[in-house]
Amino acid sequence: MPSGPADRLAFPAGFLWGAATSAHQVEGGNTGNDWWRFEHRPGVIRGDRCSGDACRHLQLFDADFALAQADGHNAHRLSLEWSRLEPEPGRFDPGAVAHYHEVLGSLRRRGLEPIVTLHHFTNPLWIADAGGWEARATVDHFASFVRFCAREYGGEVDWWCTVNEPEVFAFRGWSEGLWPPAVRDNSRALAVIANQLEAHGRAYRVLHAEDRADADGDGAPARVGFAKHRVQLEPLRPWHPLDQLQAWFERRVFNEAVEQATAEGLIQLSLPGARPVRRVVQELVGALDWYGLNYYTRWMVRSLSPDPHVTRPGSERNDLGWEVWPEGFERAILAAARLGKPVLVTENGFADARDELRPGAIVRFVEAMHRAIASGARVLGYLHWSLLDNFEWADGYHGRFGLYAVDFDRPERPRTRRRSAEVLARIARANALTSEARAAAAGS
Repeated sequence: MPSGPADRLAFPAGFLWGAATSAHQVEGGNTGNDWWRFEHRPGVIRGDRCSGDACRHLQLFDADFALAQADGHNAHRLSLEWSRLEPEPGRFDPGAVAHYHEVLGSLRRRGLEPIVTLHHFTNPLWIADAGGWEARATVDHFASFVRFCAREYGGEVDWWCTVNEPEVFAFRGWSEGLWPPAVRDNSRALAVIANQLEAHGRAYRVLHAEDRADADGDGAPARVGFAKHRVQLEPLRPWHPLDQLQAWFERRVFNEAVEQATAEGLIQLSLPGARPVRRVVQELVGALDWYGLNYYTRWMVRSLSPDPHVTRPGSERNDLGWEVWPEGFERAILAAARLGKPVLVTENGFADARDELRPGAIVRFVEAMHRAIASGARVLGYLHWSLLDNFEWADGYHGRFGLYAVDFDRPERPRTRRRSAEVLARIARANALTSEARAAAAGS
């Protein structure tokens, strides 16, 4: 690690600093996907407000990237909206294809490395109506979509993220029933995780194959990973055997089995009362160039309860009631690094509409990340969730995660810079946590 004054925590040369977004949450008007249809069911979105025009990022992307550039960011994570690009099986919309070329061109011109996610929770309606991710055919359809994106955008993209949080996607939609398709069946949830993992393995091979096919000796090689939500799961009552057992099972299926699959090619998922999945997928063996870590919180596991995940009593919490725990971030980085791959923090953030917690939390979490690096973890970068306030899925517009506030009551969706944006900007420009960044966090 680079050295410096005691109050200056320097990061490795070439470290990536930036923020993240996803298409459905910021673009607006994604009428052809399953989330748009789901949002219009009464009572499924907090506040009963659909995504609608969202942040109007579809039109305002270049101005948004200018904000990131001015704040010293050198990377940005985004997603390509599958339903926009391929509204019908095998038919790609020329206007949408051109749009994402413009988006990627804007990022490149502004010195922002694009980190492109290919599946961030949304599906074209034609996928959803044919069984969604319970259908093995979806793996084939996704591989075809990935091949198209690799051929179309490979010259502009070096960093690819195949799928985002396969375990969250499955449990929210097929176990808890809070996201589309609103099913409550753990057996089906495990099948969805397995199919998303297989799709990641297939996509990894496709992206590298297409990268070799297009190689001319001038471009950087494709770097392919996925984004994994590594939530900390601990028994609420450490002395209670059922709390211990449930926490063990959840850690196993939510974290360890997903990671094991990318190392060994063995998908092995089980939960009490659910139909287990055991599948060997050769394409998954070693199918990570980097581990994308999404970290937000810790859940205390409480057995035999209608609310099995609770926040530790007395803990600091964000606006969504999630515990703010920097030590958990350090632990998650070290756990991810044990897989033997470099770690890219693809999401970390705080729901904080008043921006009272976030400035100081950024400092504490960057300190935790620095400790993990000092302990031997190879960390490539930090992407804050999110650049903008956005549509937070079933929480609607309640959770405000943005470095920039967005006024969703005004049609032009004006952005307002928060103090937390200045904190991260000072860190990014210096490639270090400095006394100046700490002063900005303290409001001085």
